[in-house]
Amino acid sequence: MKKLTILLMLFGQAGAMAAPATIATGSEQGIYYQVTSEFCRLAHKTDPQISCALQATSGSMENLQRLRSGESRYAMVQSDWLYQARQGSSPFANAAQTGLRALFATHAEPFTIVIRADGDITSLEQLKLAPIDMGLKGSGTRQTALALFNLLGAKGQDLDLKSMANAAEALCSKQIDAYGLVMGHPNRIVLDTAKRCAIRFLPVDGALRDQLIKGVRYYQRSQVPARIYPGNLKATPTFAIAATLVTNATTPEEEVYNLTRAMLAQQTKFNEQTYGYANMFHQARNKTGPVLSIEQHPGAARYFAELKAAGKL
Repeated sequence: MKKLTILLMLFGQAGAMAAPATIATGSEQGIYYQVTSEFCRLAHKTDPQISCALQATSGSMENLQRLRSGESRYAMVQSDWLYQARQGSSPFANAAQTGLRALFATHAEPFTIVIRADGDITSLEQLKLAPIDMGLKGSGTRQTALALFNLLGAKGQDLDLKSMANAAEALCSKQIDAYGLVMGHPNRIVLDTAKRCAIRFLPVDGALRDQLIKGVRYYQRSQVPARIYPGNLKATPTFAIAATLVTNATTPEEEVYNLTRAMLAQQTKFNEQTYGYANMFHQARNKTGPVLSIEQHPGAARYFAELKAAGKL
């Protein structure tokens, strides 16, 4: 009888353990996977009942599909395609995901175009005729790049778009003339490229940037920071999106509250096992409009309200 009682207690404890939070990220080499892994490590350290099951994906576009189908409960998504999906705008026409809700933004991701320092490319216009890598076909990076090139009068079918297995090697060996990434800095791919050959960054500024960000809430003026990569002593102007942790409105408020609290309770320790990203959000990570492109989930909003009431926000 005593053994039976112990077994029942053990089964009861196992049943009480929360199921892992499935989170769609990006490639295992990418920043979304790395950052989410660190948030999950801190969450489990704060609350051992919380664990994550990270899902490697091609990026934001696939992550949105996974949220829609229920394959993932949470996902990291670029703020631009998050907004488009919520609104049902192209490429989500007739397929709006009106139930999308944000937890918080993790970091700003400047749109970064890397070119060889000794190459002939000096302007965005030249990229319309050059072999370039602008991310995987299903990635948010590719869609953001297409939005930019659309303003330059070039459609996807007009561009010589590649998807190279190793962008750093491809650029330095002159297989491509540029690659673009929506990324936090410093970035491992860019650092790897800078070790292979001298690099520069192509600016996105002036009237083109103004036209791109005018009237939208998911882009912001930004820059590739100075003095992070060899030979780049000045900041390069560009625009950025906000990497955002997202779920659906149907996710229970208490679950979202607990996950948000656990992930953010030890933020001072975030950089223990990650790069010291230059673009991490701190005070503004919950601001709808300036950072978040859609409304916040009530569970996450409750945690930030507690922070504000305690004078910590």
